[in-house]
Amino acid sequence: MSEATSFEVVIIGAGISGIIAAQRYLQAHPRCKLTVLEKDYCVGGVFSKRRSYDNFWTQWTHGMAEYSDMPMERPPGEDCKFDCFRAKYTTQYLEKYVDDKTHAGRSLRDRIQFEVTVEKVEKKGSKWMLSCLNLNGSSTEISAEKLMVANGECSFPNIPKLPGQESFDGPIIHSESFAESDILASKTVKHITVLAAGKSAADMVYNAVKAGKTVTWIIKKNGTGPGFFASLDEKTPWKNPVEAAHTRVMSSLMPSILNPDNWWTWSLHSTRIGAGIVGRIFSAVDQKFRKLANYRGRPSTKGFEKLEYDTDFFWQNGTGGAVHHDDFWSLVADNVYVYRVDVKTLGRNTITLEDGTTFPCDAILCGTGFQPALQIFNPDLLVHLDLPHKKEDEPPEMTEKWNRLLSEADEKVTKKFLILAKPPPHFHKRLSITPYRLYNCMAPLSDDSILIMNHITAGNKIFAAEAQAMWAVAYFDKKITLPSVEERENEIGSWVAWCRRRYLSNGELGTFAGLDSIPYVDKLLRDIGLDAHRQSWWRDFFLPFGPKELGKAWEQYLESVK
Repeated sequence: MSEATSFEVVIIGAGISGIIAAQRYLQAHPRCKLTVLEKDYCVGGVFSKRRSYDNFWTQWTHGMAEYSDMPMERPPGEDCKFDCFRAKYTTQYLEKYVDDKTHAGRSLRDRIQFEVTVEKVEKKGSKWMLSCLNLNGSSTEISAEKLMVANGECSFPNIPKLPGQESFDGPIIHSESFAESDILASKTVKHITVLAAGKSAADMVYNAVKAGKTVTWIIKKNGTGPGFFASLDEKTPWKNPVEAAHTRVMSSLMPSILNPDNWWTWSLHSTRIGAGIVGRIFSAVDQKFRKLANYRGRPSTKGFEKLEYDTDFFWQNGTGGAVHHDDFWSLVADNVYVYRVDVKTLGRNTITLEDGTTFPCDAILCGTGFQPALQIFNPDLLVHLDLPHKKEDEPPEMTEKWNRLLSEADEKVTKKFLILAKPPPHFHKRLSITPYRLYNCMAPLSDDSILIMNHITAGNKIFAAEAQAMWAVAYFDKKITLPSVEERENEIGSWVAWCRRRYLSNGELGTFAGLDSIPYVDKLLRDIGLDAHRQSWWRDFFLPFGPKELGKAWEQYLESVK
């Protein structure tokens, strides 16, 4: 193994997680031989130049959408709405960040190897061996003493196999490639069909209508259904809804296993009166979202009412997002044909649905989400690291152990959180693979030289990514006193059981914490033994916990290891 391909630390992915993981590790170890492997030609992941387009907006707000060591300039007023902004400014921010941050005379950008695809990861002895493919087709083997897999949740597109697609003449494009395609500019593409019902699908629908295309929106008949779409102008005592969500008082309203056990959370979640109050609060929020869309009140002959989501916002059973455009609902109601029916077959330039409906189609856009980005591991390694794997691949005794842990934990969860004991009727999407069984959704129990970063769904991804990066440094530095393996197994079991109760279908993988960013970050910092981010009880409970406070905690850690 040559010196050029042997590293102390390798990070897979130069998105928001990989970037900050590299920065925090190099701050603690500026002389470390570290590299970042990125399959794209640019940084940013979802927010890269390749994947960004003009009507792509963030779902986080200015002041909360930054790393703690580099404030983000506020975008121009015309590119902001309720403190959210066009995603291109996050792209610019990340590009500037990797150029500005330097260690031992080299910037973060200097340490990123672009257009290098990791095809296989193996453990040989004490080192991780990564088989990589370069843009020119040549192969490289890279070794690492420590490995951070920071390729996130949006790396491997989930592209459906449609009946008859081999005879379809038009392109089938996933949202991951939407920005770089010229599909909306094509004069030969007049009829566009969008599949799935989440935020990326909604964005593509909106852009296609704005481009003058005839748009059909298809949602599977049997599934979690249409996504919910939240308004950004909700009135709160705070600057905006995102800042409200960054307070511990709002987080305490969530039936979260991560919240502290005290009289307040007990009264809210373990008593019928408290659970009833929480239920009514979120029911009122849900009704506001439905009223804004006015699913059944808008005049429409195209099936607009079929976009109404099935399960209340509180449960997050399906996908969802924020509404950034004032004309979104009216534009969809007036112009978009909506079907909640499965595709029967594709023709040369047509789609036929299971109900017999046939319509013209020149291109198909898929907002069908992503697969877990774990194809780089072989089945045995997936089992060894307790990453999602086929249930039949693991030994029966392992299955029995985790089934017992989950069953015991589920009983405790339903006793502690009364509202979770009786979920509403809903379609529940079961998985044929196991959940992630990682400590803090990052650390395998069987190997302390690898961490899985940013595979958790958190409300504020950049905030959670920085906290994970801090925890990763302390973990690799052996500065965290870990519970015993048995205790960690119990904690993982409790987390997965809670996740499935709290978030239904989305909780099946055990990595969904969409409304729990603050207690999750608090837990990571508590593991490290940090408290500089905490304030007086009143300020701690009612003021937003943001990047500034996270930076104070990181400074405390660096000071403690001098």
